[in-house]
Amino acid sequence: MKQELGIISSADYNDLIQSSRDLVDNRISLNLIVIKALPFISIGLFLFGCLLIFIGFRKWKKKQDGIDETDGIKLELLRATKQLDSEEIDEKAEMEVQEEIQESTSNEKTKDEKPKVKSKEEIEKLKSNLIGMEKLFYDKIIEFNSFAYEPKANVKIDDKFEADIVLTPNNKRKNPDIIVEVKYLQTKLNMDIVKKSFSALVKMRNHIYNSSKRSPTLILIMVYRSDIGKAEEIRRFKNGVVEYFSQFSVGNFRHFILNEQEAENFNINTIVK
Repeated sequence: MKQELGIISSADYNDLIQSSRDLVDNRISLNLIVIKALPFISIGLFLFGCLLIFIGFRKWKKKQDGIDETDGIKLELLRATKQLDSEEIDEKAEMEVQEEIQESTSNEKTKDEKPKVKSKEEIEKLKSNLIGMEKLFYDKIIEFNSFAYEPKANVKIDDKFEADIVLTPNNKRKNPDIIVEVKYLQTKLNMDIVKKSFSALVKMRNHIYNSSKRSPTLILIMVYRSDIGKAEEIRRFKNGVVEYFSQFSVGNFRHFILNEQEAENFNINTIVK
């Protein structure tokens, strides 16, 4: 083994011819050089390893920053909402009132009843009532003053969908966005209004999820005038709404059916904490 390492005794060394002595001397010199260089080699390898770790960390950090930036854009989707101006709010209310009137008159036609045409004053009154009902729930949210959400009324999401009330959470990783749709049935109890409202909410939810991978909580509040129908008809309407929604498996969806007095006394804590 000693010979393999170039280490021999003095006696053996003296017995060697000159060429063998030179070979032994070269091997010993080489071993000494390696031994002296080991600390520097170790330090070099250590520094090289640190450099690789630093480069790897920088690449990971850059990638993570990109992911965080993308997540930030997704999480801010509902921040890019545009609040409707007074004219747009009026147009929105006009469309909803006309839709309710149209659905009501369609049902009257099927029953061979002559549809009653609403005057301009009556339509304006219906619009005012609807806007007032939406404001009632928005004011309740503002008065409650939840520090976990930032509420907005009458907004357009991504320039595609209009929502009555949107609550954007301050902690988006903990709480979902909340979208509240308020319907005020003033002329007739109508399931078609319920179906269309629900469908619009689901489309809005799907758009938001596909864009941001966030699934907002959907709230549909249906308020009806107490004199809109007889007690038995109202009971059947409520049962029909519950039965209709029971066929769908929509996560984070809640609905409320209220008369005007119940709307006035509605506890907003059932929507937002």
